[in-house]
Amino acid sequence: MTSMILVGVVLLLAIGVIVVVYSKQNAEKKRIEQIRHLRSLGDRARNLMFLMEEIPAHYLDQNMRVHLARNVAELLQQQFDADPDDKVAKHLENAKQMVEFATQNKNVSVVPVTDIQTANNVRRNLKLLHKHITIQYQEKKISHGIAQSFLKQLRKAFTQTIIEVYISAGKKSEREMKPKIAAIHYRRVISEMGKHNQDGSFTDQILATKKRIDALEEEATRQEQKARLEGSKTDQLSKELEKMVEKEDEWKKKQVYD
Repeated sequence: MTSMILVGVVLLLAIGVIVVVYSKQNAEKKRIEQIRHLRSLGDRARNLMFLMEEIPAHYLDQNMRVHLARNVAELLQQQFDADPDDKVAKHLENAKQMVEFATQNKNVSVVPVTDIQTANNVRRNLKLLHKHITIQYQEKKISHGIAQSFLKQLRKAFTQTIIEVYISAGKKSEREMKPKIAAIHYRRVISEMGKHNQDGSFTDQILATKKRIDALEEEATRQEQKARLEGSKTDQLSKELEKMVEKEDEWKKKQVYD
């Protein structure tokens, strides 16, 4: 009888130990999951805020800027509600100010992309933002119409980065009194616009750019006539044109364009 009691006590103790260990492990698991969840909320908010800062504001209309700012604020609010923290509270306040700023400012300053490296970075960030919007639609957080509007903006922004780089190169060539090279850059501008002009949004720009090319070609002709009269050589211009084409080919190979 005594031995049975001892066995029973041992079993109870063993079960008690198992329950305690399991409870501690379960509590630790929940604690780790909570930490991961909080970090995930903070990381998503910071990543989204980074995209908003790195993508030129004129690529996104006011509705999209307000939407993204609210996304950041919502993520930080969830993080703060789960674990109130002074640092998170500060980030949340900044996010709310960002929402207010986006809501009150319909027009933003236009800062064109002027170099290839910046263009590639912007386009990489546009791809990440495209993924964010797609996930929101899949999770039914935004409607089909809103998703289509936002994604259309992002697709146009991909094209705009190339256009701005070519325009910048054309203006630089004009300042350097190289109308023939400038005209080549502007033809590339027209080519890119033409590929994405189904809705006619680039028509006016295409017409204006064509007029500019005509003027540049006239200037190039005058330069060539003057050079022939003065007996100047045109080898340098030919070399510059070849070099420009080589750089263009190299850039296209490195593109992250969708």
